[in-house]
Amino acid sequence: MNKILLSLLAALFAFGAGVVCSAQEETPSKLKFYGFIRNYMVFDSREVNAGTQDLYFYMPKDSKVVDGVDQNAVPSFRMMSLTTRLGLNITGYQIGKTKVNGTIEADFYSMNGSVATFRMRQAYVGITRGNLLVNVGQTWHPMAADMPHMTNLETGAPFNPFNRSPQVIAHLTTGKFTWTGGILYPMQFLPVGPDGANTVKSGAFNKYGMIPEVYLGVAFQSGGFLGKAGVDFFSIMPRWNAPVIVEASIRDGEKILEYDPSETEQIFTRLFAVSPFLYLQFTAGKFQVKAKTILAQSGEHMNLLSGYGPTFDWNKMRLTYTPMQDWASFISFQYGKKFQVLGMAGYMQRLGTTRKLFGYDSSAATIWLNTAADARIQKAFRATPTIAYNLGKLTFSLEYNCTAGWFGEGYFNQGGLFETGHWVMNHRIEQMVRFNF
Repeated sequence: MNKILLSLLAALFAFGAGVVCSAQEETPSKLKFYGFIRNYMVFDSREVNAGTQDLYFYMPKDSKVVDGVDQNAVPSFRMMSLTTRLGLNITGYQIGKTKVNGTIEADFYSMNGSVATFRMRQAYVGITRGNLLVNVGQTWHPMAADMPHMTNLETGAPFNPFNRSPQVIAHLTTGKFTWTGGILYPMQFLPVGPDGANTVKSGAFNKYGMIPEVYLGVAFQSGGFLGKAGVDFFSIMPRWNAPVIVEASIRDGEKILEYDPSETEQIFTRLFAVSPFLYLQFTAGKFQVKAKTILAQSGEHMNLLSGYGPTFDWNKMRLTYTPMQDWASFISFQYGKKFQVLGMAGYMQRLGTTRKLFGYDSSAATIWLNTAADARIQKAFRATPTIAYNLGKLTFSLEYNCTAGWFGEGYFNQGGLFETGHWVMNHRIEQMVRFNF
């Protein structure tokens, strides 16, 4: 491991030295603005968990039956002139043999009351020397970059990772292969964790954890085929006040734990999570198909329905954490140019925590899951058949979004899973008008 780290550091040093040493001649930059004006009309058949005036759709809300009537089975309609985007590409700048480009991108997304405000989406610099490209700044997570075909705002979440983060990512191309590796730091899309009895999203879990997120991957491209495989390493340090453990031991094979509920202490133990993924894409003329699958551990910072919980390490006699494992996949297609038919089908399912959840009492075990949706959703599916008409840079689309979640009932087991539950489905019809420039 130390040899690998030293080799990476040496490569980065040599790369930086090459940039400095080649700074004899400069070529000026070229600026190009881009973006679009976008408007939506949306109908939902019931109440939903969603952000940005319910435009960023996530999951339907569970049934809330009072006197035999589901209080959440209420249809709604809204019109929104949000997410209009403006970007700037900076290209053409060169120092000797080193090429430098940059992107700044923002849109009207964040809400200040009923007014949409400007916020940064991406801001990064790309440094290219030979067959090595290094991106520094905020841009798409490598696992989220290839999105399904659709016109809605969430672009497949939570069946597809959705995350933009500050990062330093290197791409080395050799023939038909591109090798990728680097570090990321969650900022806009945060992990969850404990805050007393509540579950919150916070950057403090990364800040005090001090270990950045690490991504390693490889891509292969030949003709119309593109394949990617990678793995994400994620570690945070949740802070949790726990009862003081008086004794934790194993006697004659029996686990014995004694604690003082009247006194608490702050513990600093770390969560480790590993998430591999695979992506395939094929393009032939006007037709394109994509497929992606990810086995995520604690992937809530990638907008997946995931999280983690406490467990007890009886070997080290201390409280620690165990990630929830989730399987999320989608397949999507698109055909046409002026008139397009497109859509996706997605499925996700929780597979349980890697180790047994721990509670000081049998009913006191907890788990911290993505706060964007009901924590009892154990599996879900989505289908989005869509038609679009492109009149030059003007696009009209009509999308039907059928999303259903399976809500657990009663108490979850030691793996964080429910034995019984029920399905709840939402029908969304979404019309979009977009003018690109």
